[in-house]
Amino acid sequence: MRAAPTHIGVTLALLAAPPATLAQQPATTFPSPYMDAADTPLEQLDNGARVSADTAAYWKLPVDSPQRTSYDKDVVVAVAPGIWTLGSASIVNVHAIEGPGGLVLYDTGESLEDGEHFYRLLRTATDAPVRAIIYSHEHYNKGTRAFLDAEAARGNTNIQIIGHPETNAEMARTRGAFTLYPEIAPVLSARGLQQFNSYLPETGPDAGFKNTIKLARDGFVPVDTPVEDGQTLTIAGLDLVFRTKDIGTDTPYQVMVWVPARKAVLNNIVWGWFPNVYSVRGGGYRDPRLWRHAIDEIAALKPDVLLSTHSASLAGAPAIEARLADYRDALSYLLDQTLKGILEGKGPDELRYSVKLPPRLEKSPILIQNYGDLAPMPPRIYDAIFGPFDGDAAHLNRLHPTEEAARLVEAMGGTQAVAARVRDATKKGDYLWACQLADYLVRVDDSVGNRALKATCLREMGYRALATNSRSWYLTQARALEGTTPVLKAAPSSPGAIASQLASFVDYYRIRINPERSADVDRLIGLRFGSDQAFGLHIRGGLVDFIPALDGSARRPDVTIATDAESWAKLYNNLADPAALIDSGALRVVQGDSDEAKRLFALFDPVYDWRGDPALRALAARQAKR
Repeated sequence: MRAAPTHIGVTLALLAAPPATLAQQPATTFPSPYMDAADTPLEQLDNGARVSADTAAYWKLPVDSPQRTSYDKDVVVAVAPGIWTLGSASIVNVHAIEGPGGLVLYDTGESLEDGEHFYRLLRTATDAPVRAIIYSHEHYNKGTRAFLDAEAARGNTNIQIIGHPETNAEMARTRGAFTLYPEIAPVLSARGLQQFNSYLPETGPDAGFKNTIKLARDGFVPVDTPVEDGQTLTIAGLDLVFRTKDIGTDTPYQVMVWVPARKAVLNNIVWGWFPNVYSVRGGGYRDPRLWRHAIDEIAALKPDVLLSTHSASLAGAPAIEARLADYRDALSYLLDQTLKGILEGKGPDELRYSVKLPPRLEKSPILIQNYGDLAPMPPRIYDAIFGPFDGDAAHLNRLHPTEEAARLVEAMGGTQAVAARVRDATKKGDYLWACQLADYLVRVDDSVGNRALKATCLREMGYRALATNSRSWYLTQARALEGTTPVLKAAPSSPGAIASQLASFVDYYRIRINPERSADVDRLIGLRFGSDQAFGLHIRGGLVDFIPALDGSARRPDVTIATDAESWAKLYNNLADPAALIDSGALRVVQGDSDEAKRLFALFDPVYDWRGDPALRALAARQAKR
C-alpha cells in the first residue's frame, strides 16, 4: 500500500491532470478526472470496492488522522468529559452529552437498525439514562424507536423528543425527502436511493463503502417538544439553548443546540467534507449565504467542543476556529467565483469547469470532495438566479433529447460509426465523451449492446470518482443498464404517511389527471373518511382542483365516496384498480352512480406499474419477506 498523501487535495490536482503515458495525445482543454483517464491508478478497499488511488488513500487513513474529518467504522470518541460521539459506517453520527440527571442525545440514525447499533455503542461508553433526544433535522431520526424500546426495558420511559416545529409535518409529507413540491417527494426518495449506495452490493468492485442508506425499517417517533429560535430548556440538569432560524443547510428545518455549561455546539452545519450546496438527488435551493451565516452563528459562540451530524468531532477553540474559517471561506469562494463567472458571461456548464478551489482551501481536510463534488454546484447557483436558460438565444428552445440524439447519430455516420467512437474513447480513457456518445446511442437504439457501451464508461467513471454521491450514481446506473439492478423511478408512499396526512395525499392525487381524457369534463368527486374528514377533487377542463373542506363547498358533488385510509393508500399507490375497489365496497359510493364513479377515477393515470416495472416487483418481493 502506498503511503497516504500529506494533503489529499494535492493528489486530487494530480488526478485531474493527463497521465504522463498519454502525453502524446492532444491536451484536454478542460481537464476532468473522467477524461484522459485510462491509466489512472485504481486500488481495492477491504470489501473489494474498486476506487482511485486518491480515494483509497483517504479511506485508509487512521481514524485519528488529522486528515480524516468523518468516521467510517464503529468508533466511540470521548470528545470531552461527559461528551461522546458515536461513529459508524452510517452517514450520520450520534452525539451524547451527560448532565447531572442523565443523557441528552443528538440524532438517532437513518433506520431502526441504525438506532439499535448506535444504542449498543452508547452503552459501551456510559450507563446513564437517556432523558432527551434532539433531532438535528428531519433526516436522521429513524432510529429513535430502538433507543426508546431499549430504555423502556431498563425502566426509563420519560424521554423527551425535541425538534423543529415542522418536523412532524415534514416527515408525514415526505418522510424526510424535503422538496418544494411534496407531490413529487417519491421521485426525490427514489433518486436518494441511487445517491446513497442503496442498489450497490456489499462486496466486489461495485460495492458501496461509505454514506450508505439502505431500504430498512423506520423507527421515527414524532417530536413531542417542538422548540423555537432562542428557546432555552433545562434537561438532565443542563441548560440547552436552541437555534432554528436562518441556519438552513440541506433543509430549512434545522435545530442547532448550544450547551453553555460545556461550551459545546451540536449542529448539522459543518459537514465532514465540502458543503454540499447542491445535492444531485434534488430538493430545495441551498443558499451559500445562509449556510455561511450559520457558520458565523457557531463562530460567535466561541465553542470549545464542536459536535456535528456528519463530521468528526473536535475539541479545542483554536482547532474549531480554524475549521470554521475554512468552511466559511469555501462557501464564500464558491459563491463569489460563480457570481464573477456570471459577470464574465459564463453559462452553467462553463462554470462547472471554471470554479476551482485555491490551493489553501483544496488542502483543508474539512473540504475534501468525497461526498459531493464541487463541479455541479456553480450551475445550481446559476439556475437559482436565471433558471436553465444560459442566455444564448440558440439555446432558448432546443430539440427534444431523443430528436437531438437521432440527428447527431445520423450526422456522425450512423449507429455503427458512433458505437466505434464510443469504444475508441473508452479505450483512450475519455470516459465523459464516451458516455455522452453512448447516451445518444441508447436514445436512438436502446439495445443490449448500446446499453453495455454506456454501462462500461459509467462504471469507469464510478471507479474514479472521489465523491461517494457521484460514484453511487455512476455505478447504480451502470448496473441498471446491464439488467443487474432494477432502479425505482419513484418510491411509493408508506400507508402510515398517507393515513397521517389524508388531506395532503388526496390533494397530491390531482396531478395524475389525464388532460386529454378529461378535457371536456366538469365533475366533482367527494371523498369522506369517517365522520370528520371530507375532501373533494373537482375535475374541470384537463385539471383538478383540491377542495379541502367538502361540506363548505358551494357545489354539490356529482359522486361521493366513503372509504378509509387503508383503501385510499392502495388506490394512491396503484396497488388496486379503483373500479375493483368500488366493486368490493372498499370505495363505497354513497351518493351518485357507481359507473360514473368508475368513469371519473379512470380519468387519472397510474404512476406505479407493479407488474411491468422490475424495480417495483423487487420492492414488493422485499416487503413480502418482512
